[in-house]
Amino acid sequence: MFDDEALLNKLRDHFQLPAFAGLRRVQHEEEPDDLRIVVKATTSDGRCYAVRIMSNSYSTLEDLAGQASLCELLSGGGLNVPKRLYGSDGRSYLILSRKGREVWATVETWLPGKEPESLTVGLAEQAGEWLGAMHRIAGQAPVPLPFTSESPWSLFGPEDELDQDAQALEMALQTSGAEPLLVRELFDIYRKKRLNLRTSWPELPGGPVQGDFSLNNLLVDENGRLCGVIDFHLAGTDVFVGHLAGEASFLAYAADKQEGADTPEDLGDRYLNALLSGYEQSRPLNTRELSVLNDLIGLRRAFACYQVDDVLGEIKSGNTEQVNRELKNMIIYLKKNYRRTAL
Repeated sequence: MFDDEALLNKLRDHFQLPAFAGLRRVQHEEEPDDLRIVVKATTSDGRCYAVRIMSNSYSTLEDLAGQASLCELLSGGGLNVPKRLYGSDGRSYLILSRKGREVWATVETWLPGKEPESLTVGLAEQAGEWLGAMHRIAGQAPVPLPFTSESPWSLFGPEDELDQDAQALEMALQTSGAEPLLVRELFDIYRKKRLNLRTSWPELPGGPVQGDFSLNNLLVDENGRLCGVIDFHLAGTDVFVGHLAGEASFLAYAADKQEGADTPEDLGDRYLNALLSGYEQSRPLNTRELSVLNDLIGLRRAFACYQVDDVLGEIKSGNTEQVNRELKNMIIYLKKNYRRTAL
């Protein structure tokens, strides 16, 4: 028997679906404070749906409603994103109990396509076009969507993960044996850029964003072209150019680690430039957004969570020379003129 068949039947009844003809679990991650189960359900009429059973500390019921509304908004704007189903009570979710734990569940249309095997320059440009279109459509929403959460990329809010990572790294470096001048230079630039951004932040356009525009949430067709975007469980509000910088830098960081780069940031620059170029084809940045883009990308590339984790790992291992090399690379990221090469 399928482990969660009883829950799935409750969902089927609530969302008024035909009988299930097939069930396939595609994801199951279960931790004390985070549950995520995704099932591909095929109904007797041949339709396919993604059933998501989840529990976490950061999603509110308002956020679930916001996710469904954002999907509707983007779909109505011509983008291929999942459409959430609404139940007999008019809600896009159902609260259930699983193993004594409260969970929420949603059902959405299953999108055809497959996860790309790797990022290419062409795919990065297409991703930029889609991201720009998503921001443009979201910025034209006739009414605010009911989100209470910000996106994971958001700065200056209560969950500013970049600043949390930067503070953790600065503290660890104090007793690491790293070159003091490098540490001082790195964090002097960091604080200067943060101050410049905080001044401009309230005047930058923003709205609801998908929140997790990573490679595993992009779908491509048989020709390798982007044909869909899935997974809105981290959706929230954000400044559009901040979200752009975060997602672009995340993809660039992954490319930095590929073999064959002439410099630590060589391949990442190519993907970053392609994504920014694609974005501006769909949604040109205004003058104020352009004025902060360089600082945003510099901070995101220097203090990417994986970058910080790498340095913390080297500190723990006592590899002081490597720590200093990593700090020099971070300073390169902060000082680089991305606008000159990308826009």
